[in-house]
Amino acid sequence: MISISIAASVASVWLISLPAHQELDFAANDPTFIAAVEARRAAAFARARNAEIDASIAAVQAERAAAIFAMERNAEIAASIAAVEARRAAEEFARARNVEIDASIAAVQAQHAAEFARERNAEIDASIAAVQAQRAAAFAWERNVEIDASIAAVKAQRAATAFALERDAEIDASIAAVQAERAATFARQRNAEIDASIAAVQAQRAAAAFAYERNAEFDASIDPTRREAPILSCCTPWHL
Repeated sequence: MISISIAASVASVWLISLPAHQELDFAANDPTFIAAVEARRAAAFARARNAEIDASIAAVQAERAAAIFAMERNAEIAASIAAVEARRAAEEFARARNVEIDASIAAVQAQHAAEFARERNAEIDASIAAVQAQRAAAFAWERNVEIDASIAAVKAQRAATAFALERDAEIDASIAAVQAERAATFARQRNAEIDASIAAVQAQRAAAAFAYERNAEFDASIDPTRREAPILSCCTPWHL
């Protein structure tokens, strides 16, 4: 199929390259032209067949190279798998050995821990007994200190209460003295204001009486008939 298509394409290219009138003239009349065309077609067919052969050889070579590469790759993969399996086996053996070693170490450590725990418990019990005795002595001393502090606090509170009572009495006496002094001062100020008010009223009334008498004198001098007029009660407040 590939050779036929290549030959047809070569022939079509050659025919297209010729002028149209030459193709019509020589196609049916010139045997030499026909022989040349057939020779060219045979050469084109040979080239196409050779190209197909070359392509087939290249494909086979590529396929063989791919097969060789696949075999080599498979060999490498198999070697890698074998190495991984060997490494895994070694690791599994190492893990199993480590587990045995860890179990042995754990057993020894457990035995040591039990012995250490017994010794430590004995030390802890002795320490606890010593601490309890020390705490009992410290508690007795602290209790005595608290009792002394309570007694001192009661005494201080009583002294403070007595001092507060005395101070309150002094403060009350001072307040009473200040209030008495303020009351006396207020009484003096109030009496002074009352005296001033009385003096002002008296002065106002004296001025009113003087004005009234002066007006009466003016009226008498103007009209002698008014000299016998009685004094009005407006002058009465002068005697208050």
